[in-house]
Amino acid sequence: MMELLAPAGDFKALEACVKAGADAVYLGLESLNARRGAANFTPDELIRACDMLHERGMKVYVTLNTLVRDGEFKDLESAAKAIAHAGADAAIVQDMGVAMWLKAALPSLKLHASTQMAIHNYQGVKYLKSKGFDRAILAREVTLGGIRDCAGQGVEIEVFGHGALCVSCSGQCLMSSIIGGRSGNRGMCAQPCRLNYTIGDAEGELLSPKDLMTIGFLPALESAGVKSLKLEGRLKPPKYVYAVVSAYRRALDGEKVNPDILTHVFNRGYTRGYFFGADDRDLISDPREEHIQPGEIDFEPRAKKIAISIKAHIAPGKPLVMEAADGVDAARVNGDEAQYARKAALDVESASRQLLKTGDTPYAVEQSAIDLGEGVFTAVSSLNALRRDCLSSLSKKRIERLRGCERELIHVPPVEMPFVSRKRPLLSVEASTPDMLRLARECGADEVIYAPCDVRDILFEGIDADAIAVPATLPGRDLDALNRRCLDAGFKATIISNPAHLAMDWPGEVRADWPMNIFNSFAVKGLSMPYAPSVELTMPEIAALPGEKELIVYGRVTLMRLRLCPIRAAGSKGAHAACRACGDGLFTQHPLVDRRNVAFPLMRLQTSEGCIINVLNSVPIMLLRHVKRICPSSRWRVILTDEDEATAGIVIRAHTAAIRGLEIPDYGIIDSMRTTTAHYFRGVD
Repeated sequence: MMELLAPAGDFKALEACVKAGADAVYLGLESLNARRGAANFTPDELIRACDMLHERGMKVYVTLNTLVRDGEFKDLESAAKAIAHAGADAAIVQDMGVAMWLKAALPSLKLHASTQMAIHNYQGVKYLKSKGFDRAILAREVTLGGIRDCAGQGVEIEVFGHGALCVSCSGQCLMSSIIGGRSGNRGMCAQPCRLNYTIGDAEGELLSPKDLMTIGFLPALESAGVKSLKLEGRLKPPKYVYAVVSAYRRALDGEKVNPDILTHVFNRGYTRGYFFGADDRDLISDPREEHIQPGEIDFEPRAKKIAISIKAHIAPGKPLVMEAADGVDAARVNGDEAQYARKAALDVESASRQLLKTGDTPYAVEQSAIDLGEGVFTAVSSLNALRRDCLSSLSKKRIERLRGCERELIHVPPVEMPFVSRKRPLLSVEASTPDMLRLARECGADEVIYAPCDVRDILFEGIDADAIAVPATLPGRDLDALNRRCLDAGFKATIISNPAHLAMDWPGEVRADWPMNIFNSFAVKGLSMPYAPSVELTMPEIAALPGEKELIVYGRVTLMRLRLCPIRAAGSKGAHAACRACGDGLFTQHPLVDRRNVAFPLMRLQTSEGCIINVLNSVPIMLLRHVKRICPSSRWRVILTDEDEATAGIVIRAHTAAIRGLEIPDYGIIDSMRTTTAHYFRGVD
């Protein structure tokens, strides 16, 4: 049976998870977790939580699922100490540097790859296996077929089964970060997807998904290979948590559950998500609907009880003796001395009534044997104390046996790697069309990178490029096909952007791109290749990272990658793969426009499973006004998207001149452009 994994934003919610019958609970400490807005748990509360759940045979997974700067590894060490002291069962991580550090510091702690790691195909799961991960929490956009492909790789598969959905591909959203300074990768998402937008003549919450509900097709998920069903809700109150967890508990236990019961708790309307393919209109919520209905919520406790056997020996003039066993652990305690009865002697029924009570404990007595001597008496308080001591002793043994990791950390030395840079950085130009690739070469680029926008039966005829940029989000079969074509083409370099790509051989020099979210020195060491750091880092933070770095100095950053089409979502229902609303160009006919009339271009990537829509920033990054503040690196990269040839030529020549220390041509045009420096010279929460 699938594990039922429940959310706990605080201790009351954790107690609701227990009463509702969860098998495991995920929760966060006060820092380094992706729900920093929740109350979360102190180290002492984590110990209480782990003891409570381990006593009951449940598991505790701690979320350390944010990107972590080098300067925050002291906080990571504190969190790891709390996990070790509490004996938690696993850590949920996004940052590969954090994963590498934890593997060294707490070798027995299991690692679960957060959905923020963007694992969405079997190649990604294969890579996690090679790095010692025990579980992959798949991206929420994966279909049932994709889950089947991911299962069987030696890594457990977990999926989200209920609650709020992110509209962007998991781990690939910078919308809140770039436009609002609050990073979703750092647990501070401002949820700009829930606001109103306009596309063409359509207006509304075009990026706000309904809530996911899978209670109607749980057997299909299990047969696809899902080992753990995760329910969202660490920001939700205990009543919500109890209602949702108990409904799924009943369904997993084989009871017939009317899904309408879940309309009694907060929701934005319900969808089946992406499991059966993207039905764009069905995915987006309608704010005109009333999503909280009156009705009673089932509050019958469904906490699972642990079957135990009880033996007791009561003889006059001897200490009371009681044994309790759960089939693995056993406890034996002595109590007060029993007396000879002066009046009425103790009978078996009366003794059983006290000794077999389990009350609020996690135990249920299935077998009992009470050996009661003749003419014996003992006080009720002595029997109760004997029972409490015996069950407490059994619980201590269970808690100790079910600890998830060692108690102390192994010291992890800091990363020692050289800093690699060139006196004069090379200029790489990335583009998606043959004309722009040609222009880049004519304007003096040292390297030309092809970024394909259609990977269906891709061919490279007419593509004059030195390197290829592999798209960050691709179905497994498309990734395999692209990989074969790249090897045949023999590019001089390959730019990879997802952990899945690390499981494969690629032509030429392999470099990691910025969507890999490389945030710290441990991530750099784990990759051991040239890389473009996360665009959420500041220039001083990038300068402090070791290795060979490539800087994104110009271009529109992708703020979201969408597996739904907002244009189609604004219109009628229909199959995602059959949509042709965009026309034949790389860009859609209409941008996404926010409430302040800021326009975000939409660029599409065509795959065998339909389009992936890239929501680009409204303005490009450009650092030329601050060229003296750019840290040493081996490469600068210019990313061209919707520029016309004249603008593109000016941009390339300007960067070529800046690298060589020459006067920037057409500087007046460059200086008048609307651009941003993103986070390079300002931080992010």
